[in-house]
Amino acid sequence: MYCTSERCREGFYHSKSLDYYFENLNMGVIDIETTGLNPANSRFMVGGLVVPDSSEKRSIQFLSESPDEEQALLHTYMTALKDIDVLISYNGDNFDLPFLMRRLHRYHISGEDLSLRYSFDLYKILNRFSQLRKLLPNLKQKTVENFLGLWSERTDEISGAESVELYQRFLKTGDQSIRDIILLHNRDDIIQLSRLMKVLEKLDLHEVMFHIGFPTVYKGMKVFIKEIRFQKDSLLVSGVHKNIPIDYRCYHSTHEAVFLVKTGRFSLKIPWMSAKGFRYLDLEDFLIDCSELVKFPGYNSGYLLLTDNRINYAEINHVIKIIVKDILKEL
Repeated sequence: MYCTSERCREGFYHSKSLDYYFENLNMGVIDIETTGLNPANSRFMVGGLVVPDSSEKRSIQFLSESPDEEQALLHTYMTALKDIDVLISYNGDNFDLPFLMRRLHRYHISGEDLSLRYSFDLYKILNRFSQLRKLLPNLKQKTVENFLGLWSERTDEISGAESVELYQRFLKTGDQSIRDIILLHNRDDIIQLSRLMKVLEKLDLHEVMFHIGFPTVYKGMKVFIKEIRFQKDSLLVSGVHKNIPIDYRCYHSTHEAVFLVKTGRFSLKIPWMSAKGFRYLDLEDFLIDCSELVKFPGYNSGYLLLTDNRINYAEINHVIKIIVKDILKEL
């Protein structure tokens, strides 16, 4: 197996909103190369990762130098991902993560740690929440890079299909120059994807997170909100959790919650009030500190508007995080 690590002299993308949702979490950009699209008969051949490194960022890559090394490659790549809480990918929900899970299963390696990470799939986000689908011929990563003016930053000149062909030649010859071309292709993919994150500035990240869910952590305990929806008289929040040691139930006038260790799932119900078509919360009824909500446009004289003429995504997401974090502090 061949491993390489290289520092990139530019910072990892940050924004005030992104940092709020991923506070105290380690982020990493991932991309894999495989010998085909079907994990039933194709192998994992390259694993790439970009992580923050002080004020810069670092690319880390692992390449299997023989067909017999796939199992070792999976172990090594999973070890590299063990401290990554947020997996940033481009179409990773549809390809990278399911492919890895299938190959892990092939070798009877547990994929539980991978399934309990937070997946932040930029392709899925752009496809659902941006207007780029109407502006561009497709949403391939390189097409979006070109739209954002990032194409000149690429140095590789091969496609994914050509990478597979080169890999087969490398296995036969061991030619290091071929290996380096394959790794350059993967490195450009992960570095460019880390740069592509600036496309989030063109979106309402609060709306995105309302629909795709978000994590909340406290002292090693992790809650992954998967769904937020309006019921007749309340918000219903549900998802999964990790490292919560005991079952938990609470039945307050402001919220009801159930966390079950056996299933690893939780639910949270937040009753809301309505008047003149507005849905709102009376924050003075809450027995927790809601002072950070004062800064939001939906706050007025102790009340928090969840909906007026629109859904106030930022307000809803923040109040959910406040309640969940308060529950974690009790455990």
